[in-house]
Amino acid sequence: MGSEKMRAFMCYQYGSPADLVLEEVERPVPKANEVLAKAESISLNAGDWHVIRGDPFVVKLMFGLNKPRDPILGFDFAGRVVAVGSDVKNFKAGDEVFGDMNLGAFAEYACKPETQFVRKPSSMSFEQAATLPTAGGTALIAARDLTHVTAGQKVLVIGACGGVGSFCIQIVKSMGSHVTAVCSTSNVDMAKELGADEVFDYKKEDICKSGRVFDVILDNGLFRSMLDYRQIMNPAGSTYLLIGGSTNRFFPAMAMSPFVSMFNKKKMKICTAEPGPALLKDLVELFEAGKVKPAIKRRYKFEQLPEGLIYLEEGHTVGKVVVNV
Repeated sequence: MGSEKMRAFMCYQYGSPADLVLEEVERPVPKANEVLAKAESISLNAGDWHVIRGDPFVVKLMFGLNKPRDPILGFDFAGRVVAVGSDVKNFKAGDEVFGDMNLGAFAEYACKPETQFVRKPSSMSFEQAATLPTAGGTALIAARDLTHVTAGQKVLVIGACGGVGSFCIQIVKSMGSHVTAVCSTSNVDMAKELGADEVFDYKKEDICKSGRVFDVILDNGLFRSMLDYRQIMNPAGSTYLLIGGSTNRFFPAMAMSPFVSMFNKKKMKICTAEPGPALLKDLVELFEAGKVKPAIKRRYKFEQLPEGLIYLEEGHTVGKVVVNV
């Protein structure tokens, strides 16, 4: 098996998605605890192009100072098992799986410890499964674990029609809360279809001047200072969670959040948790219950993967972007 080949996008230096090189490389052989799976679909996320750029600098501390330690990048993967190591107990050849590869997804095959894979239900397509690890997992952590959304609360979702935001709307609705979405004019109908009770078009209305009060704010964009949102937070107790945004705003907000939360009941938090396999099983349950459906809006062929990353980097992404292998 060691002499068999696969195609993979290689990142030999930090730079642009256009610098990724499609090459034929050795197909990995699974170690005792590993699963080798053939890719069917890959999902792209903002984190992918941040790693390619090596920006912000913390990325280089995590993945390699001068260049990526692992030249095959990519996180979200769905495919079929083709071989397993001698110690693998939960999977066999032919099983349909998905998961966060933590690098190594931008290839025709992924080889990782079995703990990084989750079984894909037959009711879920490979495309749908590939969208869950990063975007779906982040949304579930945000709503359930970090802001503790409960039934009856008023929740504001900013950047509601992006990859994570589209999951936030659905997950919060499944918890029995009232959802107000903020998005652009072209995405108003999509936000309603995802389940938002109310939709604010930020090009026409300023939510911070609306007089509304929210118990939870999930901010997927950081299009303005996080302090602006304090005026629409419930003074009796509320939480603002910053999930994503441009690096020049995200890190100052990270430094500021503990101080502005002191001595009051308006808490400002930053989403830094990483989704894991246990979370994916919870997302599968939500999917099978009909409460969550990935909003896939763009599809690319494997050879077009860099084009998908360039689209993501341009910003204002709508829904999820998948690459079919």
